Amino acid sequence: MIEDTQAVRVLLIDDDPDCANSTAMLLRHFGAEARSVFDPRLACAEACSFSPDLIMIDLGMPSLDGCTVACQLRSIEQFAATLLVVVSGHADPLHRALCAAAGFNEYLVKPVPLEQLVRLLAKARAATNAAAESEPQHDLLQEVMPIAGASRRNNDVQRARHFFSRV
Repeated sequence: MIEDTQAVRVLLIDDDPDCANSTAMLLRHFGAEARSVFDPRLACAEACSFSPDLIMIDLGMPSLDGCTVACQLRSIEQFAATLLVVVSGHADPLHRALCAAAGFNEYLVKPVPLEQLVRLLAKARAATNAAAESEPQHDLLQEVMPIAGASRRNNDVQRARHFFSRV
């Protein structure tokens, strides 16, 4: 399994340094190159300089929520197809739908099992290898939109921003 994850670049965006650093340590153990950003307002700049294959974003951060960070990243052409994964303590369908609308590919619930981290590394490696072939990524939005009953991505992003501005 380690061979599949060699050289995968992972950016962790989390306001909790202990959580981000311990996750980064685990990812490095499996051969990934991992960096952490504790201030979500610095996420786009760090992502641009690091060029990660996988970006893991905490949903509930005080200065910017994870959905806003995802929208900002998706607006940068370099990250249009990058694997974005939200990490949240919320497991309900509404949060999943809001995150899908913001552009996340996957939704993980804390605490994230080690097996899921390893699977994400393998998925990021496969996506990086397939990028030249333009193989589409799994789209969480298509999976959860029937649950949310929403029809247009822009409206969903606006709802996500509104929802998280109240949380």
